[in-house]
Amino acid sequence: MIQRIQTVYIVIAVMLTLASLCLQIGYFNLEGLTVAREYNLWIIDETGKCDFITWPLFAILVPSAALGIYTVFAYNNRKSQARMCIFNVLLIVGWYILYGVYSRVLPGDTVRQSDFVPTVFAAFPALSALFYVLANRGIVADERLVRAADRIR
Repeated sequence: MIQRIQTVYIVIAVMLTLASLCLQIGYFNLEGLTVAREYNLWIIDETGKCDFITWPLFAILVPSAALGIYTVFAYNNRKSQARMCIFNVLLIVGWYILYGVYSRVLPGDTVRQSDFVPTVFAAFPALSALFYVLANRGIVADERLVRAADRIR
């Protein structure tokens, strides 16, 4: 059913994922000055030049958001809905692995010498993964409830 609590969890997870796509997820600081700002799709350096080196971060979160939207409407098949939630969590774990790589390994001498500072918006995918796990628990509980009701009949 679409009005279950797991639907609310999935919708919140999708909204957090979409917000993370649009907001700054970190910046590079060199001696108190911001050298570059990192977004999911690009990095903007101090001159204002955009470098699309971080596009794989964007390429992971877009399918995650799309799959989350599809998961909301896949309420007829609870098993596949639970699998999609787990797959979204795995996508987000992959996003964090790439996020760690891009925060440490970037081209340019100025950026390499600077310190990376994540923003609070970098935690949005982790919160999204938490909501997917909560939704998965609700879906599995519903499946157990339906199985128990079928056994009683």
